[in-house]
Amino acid sequence: MKTLNQNSFDTLLQDAGIKSRLRKDLKFVASTAHLIDSWNEYELLCIADRTNDKGVLLLQPASTLFVAPYELSRTIVDSKTGRQRAIICDFCYTWQPGSNAASITFTHPDDKRHIRFLCCGDLKCSQHVRTITSASIVSRSQLRENLSNEDRVERLKMKITELIDHIGARSTTS
Repeated sequence: MKTLNQNSFDTLLQDAGIKSRLRKDLKFVASTAHLIDSWNEYELLCIADRTNDKGVLLLQPASTLFVAPYELSRTIVDSKTGRQRAIICDFCYTWQPGSNAASITFTHPDDKRHIRFLCCGDLKCSQHVRTITSASIVSRSQLRENLSNEDRVERLKMKITELIDHIGARSTTS
């Protein structure tokens, strides 16, 4: 992913047509940029508001950067037992326990229909596919997955490309 700072992030949101109310609530602070060691290792980056329930996903499966506003629900409950349900993320295929399972909703810009996917509650899919997180290590043993990190990264890029097409995410020129 291309390196961002506060000014380039603000321009990116404006170019993508993100509503001013959401733009005002998003917090891309300098500390966020300093936490990222290698921008090249991010195909998906979440910038959330203060509640962590709304935000934008910055998606860059190839050379073009896309912006997709989202809403996140961290409660996935089994209707029979009433307990939180474990899921497998639709993007990175990481197994997540109920405490870190979420559902992400996008609104298609053209027809305003809602599109929902299961996802990691932390939205750190780029790190999970590289086996950087403890959740990814547990997941690989749970699912008995033998793919290399490079293959998992390629699979994530393919899923992001499908997501962009499905939700009508807007590309940016900056």
